[in-house]
This record gives sequence, C-alpha cells and structure tokens, in this order.
Amino acid sequence: MAVALPLLLVTALLCWPTPTPARRLASEEGARPRSVRPRSFRPLAPWAAALFGWTLLGPAGAVSVSLVVTVMLRTGERSARFAETARALTELASGLRMMTGELRSGAVPESAAAGVAAETRGTVSTVFEGLAVATRLGGPAGSGGHERCPDGLRPVVERLRRCWRLSEHYGVAPVGLLEAVRLDAEQRARLAREVEAKLAGPRATATVLTGLPVLGLLLGQASGADPLGVLATDPVGQLLLLVGAVLLCAGVLWIRRLTETAVRS
Repeated sequence: MAVALPLLLVTALLCWPTPTPARRLASEEGARPRSVRPRSFRPLAPWAAALFGWTLLGPAGAVSVSLVVTVMLRTGERSARFAETARALTELASGLRMMTGELRSGAVPESAAAGVAAETRGTVSTVFEGLAVATRLGGPAGSGGHERCPDGLRPVVERLRRCWRLSEHYGVAPVGLLEAVRLDAEQRARLAREVEAKLAGPRATATVLTGLPVLGLLLGQASGADPLGVLATDPVGQLLLLVGAVLLCAGVLWIRRLTETAVRS
C-alpha cells in the first residue's frame, strides 16, 4: 500500500489534462491543416519524480530523483533537437530541389516558393512561405519562423534569404544561387547524420553507466542488504543520496559537454 499510493498519484499527475486543447479546427476555409503535436508530460515529470522519491527515500530522495529526472529530460531534449536539425536540413534541401525544378520549367518565383511551402511543413514551410510573401509584396524576405529554427538550420536559412534578396535586387537568375544553398544544406545534413551515428555508441555507453547505480541499489535490496532503508532513514544515508545524485548528474552533464564539443568540432 505504501508503494501503490505514490504510484497512483504519479499516474494521476501524468494523466492530468493540459490547459490548451490538443486539436484545433482550421478557422478559414481552405487553410492548410496544422500538424497536431502529442501532449507532453515533461513539465509534470520532475514533480511526479519528486513525489515518488519522497515516498520511497524521504526528503533527500525527492530532491535527488527530481534532479536526476530533470537532467535526463534536458539531455533527451538536446538529442531530439539535434535529430530535428538533421531532418529539417534534409527537408530544406528537398524543397530547394523541388523549387529549382519548377523554376527551370518556367514557373515564376512566387508560385514556386508557394508550392514548396504547401509541400513542406514546420519551419521549412514557414521559410518558403515567407519567400513567396516577400516576392508578392515586393519587400525583403521576412524572418518568420526564425525564432523556432534549430541552431544548425539558421545559417542555411539566412544564406537562402540573402541569395533571394540578391536575385531580386540585381536580377540574377535564382536557380544557380538556390543550387548552391541546396548543396550546402545537403552537406550539413549528411555531416549531422554522420556525427549522430558516430556518437550513438558513446551515448549508449553513458546511458548504461548512468543506470548502474540504480541497478546496484536494486541488487542490494534483492540480496537483503536493505540499501534503500539506509538511504531513506539514516541521516548519513540521506546525505550520501544527495551527494550521489549530484555526482551522477555532474557525470551526465560532463558527457553531454564532451559530445557537444565533438559535434561542434
């Protein structure tokens, strides 16, 4: 009963409804449907972990488990953003290939950019839509979606907008400029995939090493040594639990720093 109650409370927190609706209908007829993002429970995860840690290991357990879960979630978010950058670069290169094909077939730049915006999604769609609007209104290419651009995508997007402005201002044929941007995006996407593949092994090793202390606690508990009881009731055990959690998080952050250094180099 002592374990079932916190588990039920954790489940209730994770199932708590979000204040914003998960789906919205398009308000205008003919508007493109927006992709529906799955509901995220990440903001509630540290609180649920703290509640579980308090019940199982006392006050130090609440702080330790919440800290470890928060660090793990941040690390997972960074890995997800890196993968999203590679995907966005690949989609941008595909859109540029599609656009140059339409321009070679005689399409005007505005309709070509609008067509690519309709075929893509997310930040890439916003970029091409901004190019189409800028051509239609006769102004500079806007920066719509720049705030949501992954860090690895921003240099390519800025180069695309500069080439677009150069083509409109000086009357340069846009096909050659867009081809150069497409090759740059493809090379960056290929490099990102190669780096991700090379770092898969070290990241898996780091995940295994991070889980070893938890495995040791479970083995000790199964063998009758009762390490959880010592950590939960003894003041020295509470202190050791905090120190161990801090060292574990420091190790995870250091591994993340090493992998990010490898990515930047």
